[in-house]
Amino acid sequence: MDIFSEKRDLRRRFLQLRKTISRGTVEHLSNRICANLRHHIPHEFRSIMFYVPINNEADLLSLAKELFIENRTILFPKLVDYEKIVPYIVRDLEFDFKMGAYNIPEPDTEPYNGKIDLILVPGVAFDRSGYRLGYGRGYFDEYLFSANYTEAWGVAYDFQITDAVPQTDKDFRMKRIITESGMTDCEGKE
Repeated sequence: MDIFSEKRDLRRRFLQLRKTISRGTVEHLSNRICANLRHHIPHEFRSIMFYVPINNEADLLSLAKELFIENRTILFPKLVDYEKIVPYIVRDLEFDFKMGAYNIPEPDTEPYNGKIDLILVPGVAFDRSGYRLGYGRGYFDEYLFSANYTEAWGVAYDFQITDAVPQTDKDFRMKRIITESGMTDCEGKE
């Protein structure tokens, strides 16, 4: 089986698993993930890029609100022309969005041009080495290889961690993965 077929099968399996969890479970696990992030995000990290959760992904919006109150710069990705991710500043989580690419809410504000301290990246599955399986379009991988930032952390539920995610040289490796159980440091793990 080729790598793309392996990825497709793995993606199908993990999306199905995530689809089966209840809204209450998503909320409970998301709150635990937010608490872990709160504990691990360094105070000196002032600009943080979140994501809009879809398809039962971990919901970090409550943490984004908390960090905004602390005067941190809150960013969200916008997919421009179905080609590339651009970080946008968000000041109001209820009103600064409009429906965007793939029917995912995107920021309707202004782009952010500075260095980002932390990018929080969702995924369909991760392995302990930090490799991520996304939806298969490569937007996040391409962005992470070229963006100006300090760290990128994967965000997932424990059940989304697998032994190995098939990868190519176009797949970006996360420095850390945060789940409801805590943080996995992926550096030095192969």
